[in-house]
Amino acid sequence: MLDTDTYLLWLYDWNLSGLKNWGDAKLWAAGLTVGGATAGDWRLPEIGEYADLWSDAGSSLLGLQSSFTGVQSIDYWSGTEYAPTPALTWTFSTLDSFQGIVDKNRALYAVAVRPGDVTASVPEPQTLALVLLALGATAVARRRRSR
Repeated sequence: MLDTDTYLLWLYDWNLSGLKNWGDAKLWAAGLTVGGATAGDWRLPEIGEYADLWSDAGSSLLGLQSSFTGVQSIDYWSGTEYAPTPALTWTFSTLDSFQGIVDKNRALYAVAVRPGDVTASVPEPQTLALVLLALGATAVARRRRSR
């Protein structure tokens, strides 16, 4: 699913990773080859990116479950480390959007994101149409001046 606020493409199956520690979850995401995206395109979402998706899903577990498959009502790894303590990282709870801090050695689920196709989402104006519009406006302005 493409999040149109962040232009991130979220992995559809949130159960694909299985339970992993944080290091293995990062390696799993980086090695994904899904939907034409090759290894290296995918990563764990940052903690703030979960919040954007949560609001897009109607701020509910049911909203996430209707947009994705395999969503667990549990904490998911984020790619955001907890700066004061390198052994900890931020997690996101799909049950209530709680953002927690846990030891990287715990076994949690992971979901992956990659940059979406921004050019397909943001249409560019047609150059020919703009030129014709400008020529038409110029012709109307000249006629008004000549009267």
